[in-house]
Amino acid sequence: MYKYTIFLHIFASTFQLMNKQEIQTRELQHLMGKKRVCLKWATGMGKSKMAIDLANDATYPFSSAHKAEVLLVVAERSHKQNWIDEMQKWGFALDRVNLTMICYASLHKVRDMSFDVLILDEAHHCFTEKRMEILKSIKPMYVYLLSATLSRQKLNAIEDIYSRFCVSAVSLKTAIDAEALPEPMVNIVNLKLNDSVVNQEIKIGKGDNLPEVTWEQRFPYINGKKTNGCIIKCTERQKYQYYTDSMEYWKRRYEHTQNPYHRNMWVQLGSQRKRFLGELKTKYVERLSKFFNKKSKRYICFCASVLQGEYLNKHRLISSKRRMPANQKIIDSFNNKKIRSIFAVGMATEGLNLKDIQIGVITQLDGKERLFVQKAGRAMRAEYPQIWVFCYENTQDTVYLRNVVNNIEEKYIKSYTLEEFYDYTKQ
Repeated sequence: MYKYTIFLHIFASTFQLMNKQEIQTRELQHLMGKKRVCLKWATGMGKSKMAIDLANDATYPFSSAHKAEVLLVVAERSHKQNWIDEMQKWGFALDRVNLTMICYASLHKVRDMSFDVLILDEAHHCFTEKRMEILKSIKPMYVYLLSATLSRQKLNAIEDIYSRFCVSAVSLKTAIDAEALPEPMVNIVNLKLNDSVVNQEIKIGKGDNLPEVTWEQRFPYINGKKTNGCIIKCTERQKYQYYTDSMEYWKRRYEHTQNPYHRNMWVQLGSQRKRFLGELKTKYVERLSKFFNKKSKRYICFCASVLQGEYLNKHRLISSKRRMPANQKIIDSFNNKKIRSIFAVGMATEGLNLKDIQIGVITQLDGKERLFVQKAGRAMRAEYPQIWVFCYENTQDTVYLRNVVNNIEEKYIKSYTLEEFYDYTKQ
């Protein structure tokens, strides 16, 4: 097994005043011959081109008579055509390569097989217990990981299988400075949960004809003293507080017992809280969507749920829960400029070839910075890209937002109050 010392470029200094091609050339010189490489490159910097260049170098000793075995693993079937296009564009040496291209879901088909080169596209998808177990059975000579944001913890996990990796990282800031990406404008709309109008309800227990109670009357039902359940009438802030308190309760129980059921309850409530915040934003997203339609803008909206996406525009909704042919029909209509908007739930954060997107609308933030980077990246090829983010103050949204904006220069961020947002969308 090969051992290498990790190197991380500090791009603010080492890549200052370098353009995209110069960065690619410099990195190729550093990485050629290395048997373990991790490319943490921002959108637009050419991860796939670099992987192809490195694979060409690695397979140079092979020939048409004795071909190299190359395994390329992608996230979704729709990503395969993207790679075929990239290979044709950048001249992948297929004359000396036997190429196997599969999705992560099909990794079991190559268990215990041997490959000279392994390329893991969107490598963050490989870190399930089952997939890691299969990767242990594959013994490649060269391994290339591609992911814009791969945590140190996950890199440690795959190094336990394949030994140390040389890490090449290009940040979003470096990509912008190198003019590989245009300067974006991240527009943040700050919202507040209502705490005066009772317009929400929480159902406790099962069955029909449950009694309705006020927020102050809820404790006997939550504590189980009244087993018939109830419907709590409450404000937006109170409902958010209910989810938060319930999460803390199940979190403490899990930490005490390590019972998987308690963990599942904790995680489910977290998902419900996030979906609740996302769906509260529907009316604001709808207003922004109508504004962009009037301005004839091309945009993608990342929705918080299928319910929200269907309300906003069910005819332009692509979802991981729908069959790919139905999704592809909408994607083709967008790319052929028959429609100017597309709404996504659980997909389109990476890999899909969506063309000429001017604006990205992110309804609900996530705890993973990677997802924001991927969503924002959909719009980062426009001449003047805009990213719109909706954030409820003093909620988990604020924590997620802080993680995101810490890595974006202040000059690229503009904040709106709700009143300013309404004024803007009147234009």
